[in-house]
Amino acid sequence: LFVNTEEEYIPDSESVRQQRELHHQPQICTLSQCFQLYTKEEQLAPDDAWRCPHCKQLQQGSITLSLWTLPDVLIIHLKRFRQEGDRRMKLQNMVKFPLSGLDMTPHVVKRSQSSWSLPSHWSPWRKPYGLGRDPEDYIYDLYAVCNHHGTMQGGHYTGKSYCKNSVDGQWYCFDDSEVQQLSESEVCKQTAYILFYQRRTAIPSWSANSSVAG
Repeated sequence: LFVNTEEEYIPDSESVRQQRELHHQPQICTLSQCFQLYTKEEQLAPDDAWRCPHCKQLQQGSITLSLWTLPDVLIIHLKRFRQEGDRRMKLQNMVKFPLSGLDMTPHVVKRSQSSWSLPSHWSPWRKPYGLGRDPEDYIYDLYAVCNHHGTMQGGHYTGKSYCKNSVDGQWYCFDDSEVQQLSESEVCKQTAYILFYQRRTAIPSWSANSSVAG
């Protein structure tokens, strides 16, 4: 019945090949864009409608995550995994992050002067001393990076970790067997998983890293 069972090969056009390659390339984003998406207003679904206490009618609501205060040490955990059906996929996106001068000002909610003077027992939000008065309080410098290699099932969370020495101001790469000096251009990698930042005004004066403040 079948004279020839071989499938006929039809080559893809150049545009199709380019689109396929583009689709498989990891997307690039910045840490600032990640914060913008994290604090972006989100419209709730109709099933999550909010009942207004005044008109007693269901209203479509929205939800927004806001940052009110910032710690001296800011630890950022990048989302590297997602669930797709019964599979757990690793996200290979390249997230570009600054080694110094991370400005958190755009990502912290604007507060009135009166809200800063409220007694601490009136609100669960406790403001660290001085935060919100000096623009430098919102500037952070990177001092360590934890990388993730492999998959969620068989990955290695700290295959190579990077840390900036507070004495000589140099970056070093740590693995299970050795320590090697690292250039700044090698710190920002696609494998970055956890970022460790320190508030610039909280860096001790004896630290070599304090020189970045000028």
